[in-house]
Amino acid sequence: MVLPRIGHIIYIELDKQSETQQAGTLKTRISDMQGELAWIEIPIADSTGRSVVLPSGTPYKFWYIGPDGSHYHFYTTILGKGKDQIPTLMIKVPPKDKIIRTQRRNFVRVELQIEIAVMLNEKVRAYHFLAKTIDLSGGGLSFSCPVHYRLNEGDELNIWLCLPNKSTATIAHARVVGEVVRCKPPEEEGYPQWVSVKFTKVSEADRAQIVRSCYQRQLELRNKGILE
Repeated sequence: MVLPRIGHIIYIELDKQSETQQAGTLKTRISDMQGELAWIEIPIADSTGRSVVLPSGTPYKFWYIGPDGSHYHFYTTILGKGKDQIPTLMIKVPPKDKIIRTQRRNFVRVELQIEIAVMLNEKVRAYHFLAKTIDLSGGGLSFSCPVHYRLNEGDELNIWLCLPNKSTATIAHARVVGEVVRCKPPEEEGYPQWVSVKFTKVSEADRAQIVRSCYQRQLELRNKGILE
């Protein structure tokens, strides 16, 4: 179990609490911790980019991505405002047995087509090309590309992703380093090859962006009745 720590980015799921508060996701960061107490920066709404001061005594669902790549969530209550010069909110971090790991490092991939830039930096195979993903998760992705890019299992790729944010109608960007784990040639001549990659290096913030895009895609597929 990975507990949140100072500097950790945390997301807050905001259900509609009143006529003036909209549902959505808030982003914050832990600025200080003392025992079971933590102080978080004033959260920012994904939908507007504006600060949101949450009322004391209100319970919320918090979630974060651990350094091991796993997804964790817990429920806790806003205890009040911090006393430092920098505006913060105080929360109580629950014990380990109350923090739930909902996904392992090898996340379930969802069908999602996004634009990516791929680079293989070798003397003989110095590739830099654009492609589209076939599926995506917090732990890896698959994409298709022309067969003249001679990729092999074990190749290390630098990948830049353009991630849609449905709640803000904006595009976020993330960078990962990944290892090619499988290359599948096309079944017919003239078609692209299929390449599967697992992430080996990705920042906490970038992985959280990727997971959020996957989560939004899962909700979209469920609403369409495609995914249970």
